[in-house]
Amino acid sequence: MNKVLMSVMTGALTLAAGTSSPALAATGPAKYSVTVTLNKNIKWSDGTPLTAQDFVGGYDMIWAQGYGIWNQLTDVRAKDSQTIEFLLTDFSPTILRQLVRSNQTGSWSQYGPLYTQARKLRLDGAKTDSAEVKTLLNDLEKYKPNTTVSYGPYYLTAGKVNPTQLELVKNLGGFNASKIGFDRVVVYYGETQQVLPLLLSGQIDYSVAAFTPTDVKAIERNPDLNLIRSPLSVGPALWFNQNLKPFDRKEFRQAVAYVINRQDTAQIALGTAGKPIKYMAGFSDLLVPGWLNAATRNGLNEYKTDATKAAALLTGIGFKKQGNTWVDNTGKPVKFEITAPADFVDFLAAAQAVSQQLNSFGFQTTVRSISAQERPTTIDQARYQALMDFGLISTPSHPSTSYGYYMTEGFFGSNKPDATSGSKGMNWPLTQKTKAGATVNIRALIQQSLAGDDLAAQKTRVQTLAQIFNDQLPVIPIFERYTTDPINTKARVTGWLPFTNAVYKNNQGSDNYVAIQFLNGTLKPIAGSDKSFRTALPYQQQDYSFNFFTGNSLQQTFSSPVYHMSFPPLMWYSEAQQKYIPAVAQKYTVTELK
Repeated sequence: MNKVLMSVMTGALTLAAGTSSPALAATGPAKYSVTVTLNKNIKWSDGTPLTAQDFVGGYDMIWAQGYGIWNQLTDVRAKDSQTIEFLLTDFSPTILRQLVRSNQTGSWSQYGPLYTQARKLRLDGAKTDSAEVKTLLNDLEKYKPNTTVSYGPYYLTAGKVNPTQLELVKNLGGFNASKIGFDRVVVYYGETQQVLPLLLSGQIDYSVAAFTPTDVKAIERNPDLNLIRSPLSVGPALWFNQNLKPFDRKEFRQAVAYVINRQDTAQIALGTAGKPIKYMAGFSDLLVPGWLNAATRNGLNEYKTDATKAAALLTGIGFKKQGNTWVDNTGKPVKFEITAPADFVDFLAAAQAVSQQLNSFGFQTTVRSISAQERPTTIDQARYQALMDFGLISTPSHPSTSYGYYMTEGFFGSNKPDATSGSKGMNWPLTQKTKAGATVNIRALIQQSLAGDDLAAQKTRVQTLAQIFNDQLPVIPIFERYTTDPINTKARVTGWLPFTNAVYKNNQGSDNYVAIQFLNGTLKPIAGSDKSFRTALPYQQQDYSFNFFTGNSLQQTFSSPVYHMSFPPLMWYSEAQQKYIPAVAQKYTVTELK
């Protein structure tokens, strides 16, 4: 008898994160089935119906491209025109997230021949590094349509794109198009410096740009603008290259944590949009009550600013103060450089504030700025002494998202002490001791913390990870960022939900609260307006393609809400309800196969 584990109506799993890695295909028999039922009567912008076959084809294509989800998938098939079935060797919140929320697709009308080739190669047992698959991917790269066929209420076409703005055109048969009163979506090109004057002059209805405290004050003075302040689920932390001394000593890292004033640093970097971290559990404070029991929470060291405790830790490992300067156990001054991405103005400001605090304590530190483009190699090759980078990444909202980013390889090879060649990244040991004295492997513990559907077991492992993190401090979280998303309530758009509404508990970057309001028809054009919705983002300017699957896809450079206006998710995730809610799909069911 097959066992139904959950459905969208009755089951709610907390989300988890995962990083994609090259995949050939899962081996072994399928143990789980996830079926997703699409809503009916949704049409692509070329008039063809949206069916399960579009998603099956898309999954065959990302198999050829080596997406990590195929490490668990054994097959994807259309049970009928509206039902997609995913067969899996394993199941976890990470996998569920990818299947019902993350992976959109291109239309069969555009990619059908390529989808057919990909499926045949996969079913014939081809390897993703084979000559046949490489030929398919070359053909995919060569395909350059002049429009993006979309199943959302808007689509993108070449005639509506220029360097200063682009326009999304209404797809009358697209998802919820009949409920949405806007005729077009205008997207201005711009980073913060270009966006602010457009916003203040009433030309933008919503922006996700990162505004400085000075910008926020200017926005607050404008009577037409209001600010959405919700958790962004990210924030900076001070990293240590533990290939170097004294960064490999936990006592040193703990001492630095006692020196840093997280409240002051947050205020300097982001003003009221920065909330200092309290629990030092290694993930967002907002998630702590749901994952850590009272005993675990109360047992965590909050590392409140305390220079006396910092000094005691340092003297305990042989350091001493000579005049105003701390020297290590060999007599050398404690001197190091903090690297920070200049493009992330809050991270750079945080690095400068921390540097000043450490120097006042008696260290000798300087700040080195790099471009955001240098971050991947800087992190992977550990080309830093100390580094201000992400310490909180809570999208999806599971502690393993943050832990996986800096405790293991993460996105950029953050920590890989067991590497047999090349860089070891941060080089924080993966073999650690629990509070009870047991030896554990951190990589395995993170994987176990998001495996299966037993939430109680996941919480037990997260509690162990939190205790280890709190003691070891491989990175020192500083603050969590809250949004300062401006909306214009007077120019073109009405219907904004009050900021007390639960939708604003969602994250700006994933299950975006404005995208949800826009796509379900809550937002409406003001009577007498031009029925446009206007926003801005730094979309790709050159060498872009309208091909959904290529690396230079213009559509794939869009953030939410613009991306989801053309490619809505099968389901949104509600942070308030802790479950998925229907969008393009009506429901899902997870079944354990016997």
